[in-house]
Amino acid sequence: MITRGQKILLVNKDRKYLVKCEGRFSTKDGTVDLDKMVGKKFGKVVKFGPEKYTVVEPTVTDFLEKGAKRLPQAIIPKDASIILAITGLGKDSIIVDSGTGSGFLAIFLGAHAKKVYSYERNPDFAKGAADNVKRSGLENIIITNKDFSACKEKDADVVTLDMQEPNIKKANSVLKPGGWLCIFCLHMEQVQNMCKQLEDMEFTRPMIVENILRNWQCQIGSKTYTRPKTQMLGHTGFLVFSRKL
Repeated sequence: MITRGQKILLVNKDRKYLVKCEGRFSTKDGTVDLDKMVGKKFGKVVKFGPEKYTVVEPTVTDFLEKGAKRLPQAIIPKDASIILAITGLGKDSIIVDSGTGSGFLAIFLGAHAKKVYSYERNPDFAKGAADNVKRSGLENIIITNKDFSACKEKDADVVTLDMQEPNIKKANSVLKPGGWLCIFCLHMEQVQNMCKQLEDMEFTRPMIVENILRNWQCQIGSKTYTRPKTQMLGHTGFLVFSRKL
């Protein structure tokens, strides 16, 4: 059942809105009284003038797209999902995240893991990320306004580093044997530097991943065609994965 103040997603074929279920909400098509949604089941259809929207429960990806505030560059779901797939982290996993930024990665991983400890030395970024975490409704993410070198966690299943100078030695001390290290790198020179450092430490050979996403569009009607979209979400960065031995 939908409760007052809960975040809901209003979605139709072309648009979606993430809103708090209280008061009145207006779009260009009309206005709806969200208080009337309280106590109803998800899946209810509401009308904004001539337009119909289905009320659904938002996912963490919906929140990151529509509800979170972006401060510095964020690791978006396109790349965060690769981290989830390669490391195999799950509901019992402990994650340590360095370079919180806007908190997007911490929130995405927090929706799948047991606990996320995230370190951000910039106070403005740390505060913004903490605000995003609060709005997400997740309670298993701890944002700490300190440098990663101050991290006291041990035996982490996954450590993620999104920094100009990733501290691999510290990550090594935080990870458990078999734990995964994931480093986000902006350019190939940084990738090469990370690989050289890993070569001299007890880690597996690094896996380097570039994730490029291309969407397609399908036009149905008198002129039906299917083609790649003109704009695509291309290179965002490189992900370097390695496992502690």
